[in-house]
Amino acid sequence: MSNASLLDLVLRLSTLVAGALAVWTFWRTAKVRRAEWLSSLHTKFFESQNYKHIRGILDYEIEPEFSRLRELVVSGAHDALVEEFADYLNFFEFVASLWQLGQLKPREVLMLFQYYLSLLHRHDFVRRYVQSQSFENLEKFFNDCLPKSEPT
Repeated sequence: MSNASLLDLVLRLSTLVAGALAVWTFWRTAKVRRAEWLSSLHTKFFESQNYKHIRGILDYEIEPEFSRLRELVVSGAHDALVEEFADYLNFFEFVASLWQLGQLKPREVLMLFQYYLSLLHRHDFVRRYVQSQSFENLEKFFNDCLPKSEPT
């Protein structure tokens, strides 16, 4: 084997190793990025005050607020409670958008939010609102990623 062919072989192997290392670095960076997204989303949803009121109403079906929310949403009324509810849905629309963009995997979203997404999905009035108000990514996430359950 000549020095030129040995040098060529070393260069080819180096290129392969560098390429494999670049691919590994890319996937590792993407994984870290998703973890950062999840951490940020966790903080926004669970630690801030922004969503606690609506989360409590939907989680515990607190009366009379739960019935009032349902009535306001169904009637199409504009009210501070409906605005809070829309903000809550906008959070999940953002999460679903990250999924649509490939920034988050369904498994990752469900690890953090399956319970709350399932709470939303199980109520007919919520699903109708999501559809009528053009929360397309959230609706697609409901249809494609949530385990099927019986609506109420």
